[in-house]
Amino acid sequence: MSLTLHIAQGSTATIPHAVIEEAGLPYSLKELEPAIQTEFGRPREAFVPTSRIPALEDDRLVVFETDAIVLHLLSKPQAAFMMPRFGTSEGAKFLQWLCYLSSSPRSAILEFTYPERWSKDEYGNFHLRQQAARKLSAHCDLMDANVADGSFLPFGFTALDIYLTELARWSTSFELPIWKWRRLEKIIEATRHRDGYQRMMQVQGLTWPTDVPPEEPSWQERIARYWH
Repeated sequence: MSLTLHIAQGSTATIPHAVIEEAGLPYSLKELEPAIQTEFGRPREAFVPTSRIPALEDDRLVVFETDAIVLHLLSKPQAAFMMPRFGTSEGAKFLQWLCYLSSSPRSAILEFTYPERWSKDEYGNFHLRQQAARKLSAHCDLMDANVADGSFLPFGFTALDIYLTELARWSTSFELPIWKWRRLEKIIEATRHRDGYQRMMQVQGLTWPTDVPPEEPSWQERIARYWH
């Protein structure tokens, strides 16, 4: 098995990347050249029908669209622990919330971050961002009322927790980012400290928005450590 994940740093490719790291699957990354863009500024990959990333090469198979890539990865034995068994009630709930995360809070974050894609002037951008902020709050209210304690599903840790955590990382510009909801914050904090998620962040050169980088030690401290 040979996996190649085509990414742009910090894009939605982080979600399948974290799934791969959690599963311990062998893989390589291919980062898109920054100059290769579509009309909306989205990265473009020539061999994908939609011309966008993320895209996953699995031997001779090419899978595109974030959710499809995640589901394809979860079909592998090494990653199966991150999804309830298909055909069960928990499996149906997993698919339901996967679609919800992709279509609702993610859309609100995109509208807030890139209002110019749907609006033609600053006045329209302002109102679109306000509307997106209200939408995201409503989505968070719904999720916070329905998630389990410490994980999205009672099943335990799943790829939904990774998806939610990445949406939270992207919501940092909102007045109320996703981690402001108590039960969602518990899931996000647990997930972002997992080894697989940490490896993904390190490989992509990303930092968590609320993390303060450690201060550089003074020259006196460096000397003291050296001679200790």
